[in-house]
Amino acid sequence: MSQSNAKSFNKTITRPNDVVAYAANDVIGAATGSTGAIEITGFMPGRPFNLVNTKLLINSATVLAGMTTFNLHFYSKAPPSVLGDNVAWDLPSGDQPFYLGFVSLGTPVDVGAAIYVQSNNLNAHFTPQDTSVFAYLVTVGGFTPAANTTFNIQGVMIDP
Repeated sequence: MSQSNAKSFNKTITRPNDVVAYAANDVIGAATGSTGAIEITGFMPGRPFNLVNTKLLINSATVLAGMTTFNLHFYSKAPPSVLGDNVAWDLPSGDQPFYLGFVSLGTPVDVGAAIYVQSNNLNAHFTPQDTSVFAYLVTVGGFTPAANTTFNIQGVMIDP
């Protein structure tokens, strides 16, 4: 596969200005009461892609007690569920026709002024129905975040 087939994305979520604890399986989003789904653009409808690696950088000086892994759940269209920050992730019937699956982003480690995790060789195949793909970032373990924490998600996709 040539580099010309590669597409990358870089999305940052700045969570709300609060310290409300996340339970296991909660959505991490920019606001409560509105969708926490991020949009990744630039796809051709019906043309599959392969997610090959991801990076997650969190602006926290330490891995917080209870923080474990994170999952990124993909959808071929904006999920009708409109799950906001700190809401339990679920796959209700209205979202199921658009659900593409998920990848585990792994367990972040302390890298000094931030925490970081990189996952390589994912080989996750998805087919969007439109020019955008949407994703929810979901925590696997419960933890109490700092206010305004940012979660930067990067990924590289290629044509299969």
